[in-house]
Amino acid sequence: MNESAINWDEIPDVITKDQLYQICHISKSTAQYLLQSGKIPCEYSGKQTRCYKIKKEDVIAYLEDRKVFPDSYSAHAGWYSGHYTVRMQANVPPVILEDMYDFYTELLVKSPDVITATDVSKLTGYGKTSVNNWCKAGHLKSFKRRNINDIPKVYLVDFFCSAYFRTITQKSDWHIKMLKRFPRWQKQHMAKGEQK
Repeated sequence: MNESAINWDEIPDVITKDQLYQICHISKSTAQYLLQSGKIPCEYSGKQTRCYKIKKEDVIAYLEDRKVFPDSYSAHAGWYSGHYTVRMQANVPPVILEDMYDFYTELLVKSPDVITATDVSKLTGYGKTSVNNWCKAGHLKSFKRRNINDIPKVYLVDFFCSAYFRTITQKSDWHIKMLKRFPRWQKQHMAKGEQK
């Protein structure tokens, strides 16, 4: 595509996801990946429609950077084939949630008591923008320090167990891996309990 043919003066300062994929000549799925992964910064409102607000300057930066580093904007294997769509029920039995809480607590046992949004992004594979949007929307409890979202580990565990996090449609590699590991952990956990 020829980015120089785009008349940026006619493009609003803030655009939607639909405008993004039309301007950049990419698929809806690719646009979703770029926004959800944080590769293009955005503000997510959580609404059913027009839920993404994207700054024009960030779209320009993406197009410029993509010319030099096209591979860095490629979606992970399985994104387009739907392998990233691993669904989990919003409502699960309390005993499962208790086990899940123990699972994530054990997983983060060596992590600091307070974790930055950047650290959460590195851990989970979701973009830093997504993490900050979770904090802003109140899905992930945090507090601001030097304009950085700091997340107490106990709140991060709560978030991992929440219906919101569990029902994210297109999950990161890490998220899928954890959901697959959890049943195995449960069996081992139960076996240990029976041995006591």
